[in-house]
Amino acid sequence: MPPISAPFPSGPWFQELVSRATADDSAIARLGIAELRFGIEIVLPDGSRPFFGLVLDGYDIEAVGPLDEATFRPEVVLSGPLVAWEEMIAWIETNGAADSAHSLNGLSIAGVPFEVRAEDAMGSDKFYRFMGTIQAVFDAAATAGVPAGVGEG
Repeated sequence: MPPISAPFPSGPWFQELVSRATADDSAIARLGIAELRFGIEIVLPDGSRPFFGLVLDGYDIEAVGPLDEATFRPEVVLSGPLVAWEEMIAWIETNGAADSAHSLNGLSIAGVPFEVRAEDAMGSDKFYRFMGTIQAVFDAAATAGVPAGVGEG
């Protein structure tokens, strides 16, 4: 599959990502039901912070944005520098799925380069609870097949 043609970060990029991720109903069903308003904040070199969202509602996933964080009212936000987002996406495009060093978990567990931000413990918990689903959405950026062993375990 070719790379997503829209520039990252942009509303059309996230919409195409979700379209790819939800193209296979059986894959979404295997992930199970998720309920989460997930905010994505990209910190650009000039200090601006475009904000996007993923709404996981049962088996449905919707991309929204760019928009204001207060308008979206996320339960949890993943914030990080553009270079880290681009590196993760490039890895996924090339290798078919994130490895532990390029996964949302690997990039956020220490708070660097991605920071997990939630107003309460439930928002943070839901990020980790539904991480497999969120990662599967981002893995849909892949242009290569998934190598054996990646994404398992």
